[in-house]
Amino acid sequence: MNLRLFAAIAFLSLVCVGCDFNPLAQQLPGGAPATTPSPRRPRILTESYDLQVNASELVMRLTEITLAEDSTIATVSITNGRREVININTKKENIILYDDEGNTYRLAIPPDNPLIQIQPGTTLNGKFVFIGRLSPEAAYIGLKTVTYYETQTSYARTRGITLEMKNVRVPREGQNAPRN
Repeated sequence: MNLRLFAAIAFLSLVCVGCDFNPLAQQLPGGAPATTPSPRRPRILTESYDLQVNASELVMRLTEITLAEDSTIATVSITNGRREVININTKKENIILYDDEGNTYRLAIPPDNPLIQIQPGTTLNGKFVFIGRLSPEAAYIGLKTVTYYETQTSYARTRGITLEMKNVRVPREGQNAPRN
């Protein structure tokens, strides 16, 4: 019987010791339960724009930039006013985001869709996600796309059109970014 009583006392003391060292079960002075620190919420900052660039019957509009902890998201529309299908080959880095600090950010490419096509007379609306946090020192960014199309002549020839937005002011916390 003494052995059973000793085993029960040993078990209860282990349970009590476990309670003392469990941060979820601890109490703060004054009886308030202790809380564990919550993970830091990622900072996300979004700025709206109404910017447009035109080149060779193509129109690119930038309507929003979102800065996140691990990516930069550009909401872009590209309208194809040409008679040919426009291709943007994402494997060859034909869409890039860059900043005034000399950094470039690659597009996060879906593995099943390495080629973006825009049919004649249509508009592609999308959120382009660029890998990596934008440099904290960057004040301006640029967005550049190179599109390709096949000419409608007796022999097929690929031509390129570059659309580029330069000096887009970066939204920063605590300041109102002026509209460009």
